[in-house]
Amino acid sequence: MERIVIAFGGNALLRSGDKATYEIQLKRATDAFDRLTRVIENNEVVISHGNGPQVGGILLQNEASKNITPSLPLHACGAMSQGLIGEILLNAFDSVRTRNGIEKSASVIVTRTLVDKDDQAFKNPTKPIGPFYKKEEAEELARINGWKVKEEKGKGYRRLVASPQPIDIIEKPAIVSLLKSGILPIASGGGGIPVFRTEGGFEGADAVIDKDLASSFLASTLRAQRFVILTDVENVILDFGTSSERKLGNLKVGELEKYYNEGHFPSGSMGPKVRAVIEFVKKTGGNASIGSLDYAESVVNGESGTKVMPN
Repeated sequence: MERIVIAFGGNALLRSGDKATYEIQLKRATDAFDRLTRVIENNEVVISHGNGPQVGGILLQNEASKNITPSLPLHACGAMSQGLIGEILLNAFDSVRTRNGIEKSASVIVTRTLVDKDDQAFKNPTKPIGPFYKKEEAEELARINGWKVKEEKGKGYRRLVASPQPIDIIEKPAIVSLLKSGILPIASGGGGIPVFRTEGGFEGADAVIDKDLASSFLASTLRAQRFVILTDVENVILDFGTSSERKLGNLKVGELEKYYNEGHFPSGSMGPKVRAVIEFVKKTGGNASIGSLDYAESVVNGESGTKVMPN
């Protein structure tokens, strides 16, 4: 039995062309758990997940209703997305466990991730969030709210927020307690809710923590033996889109880090995932994998996807 952190990519709930309805997300999540039944039964597993489309929808609803009900801060919208996705994943897992006679139950932990107020990311926000605005509206909102905004060519202007590094997981004791009780924790959704430490406890931070790096941090913090990112591609690809592109199978972390440092993996696509597995393997000496959700069990078992091992 191993302790394994499995990070669901966006396609665990929505695939290209899907409408973001509750019913479609529930079906996708059920399909995902169907592929992981034996892995979850036979190991200590923690599920983490992204929240990009869902929190984006919440922000749009926030914007549309701002003249009717007070808008909520970004960190609260992140918490709402954890609850929404958590319900979907719980209902999906329960349908799978009932159908397959699995005794293990699951529980969602609304998870806060500690960040540093002095993180340089707060001085240089780079993560686009929320709706697109026309130039005049974006500039006015930036003036009123102190936002930084940036144009996305052909689409409009969006708000930019900080993407700081995680430094602690506040709910770690609860996650460990669930694991020791034989329960499947669903935690650190969307990178966790960013919080600062204060004299009186914690306060929410309007930021977005990269979900892959947060999942890697979660896996390291829990001393997992394996960290797995399930996404919509079968392997990490070197020289993607060129005549010399090739799939990466099993390789040592030093080799993958060399490719990463050479700039082979763009920050807007595979970069954060590659960095996440590199950090986990270097910190823990465990193995990490990136692969397709369609072959989830094989990816977890190291039979499919890109497997990264210690040097």
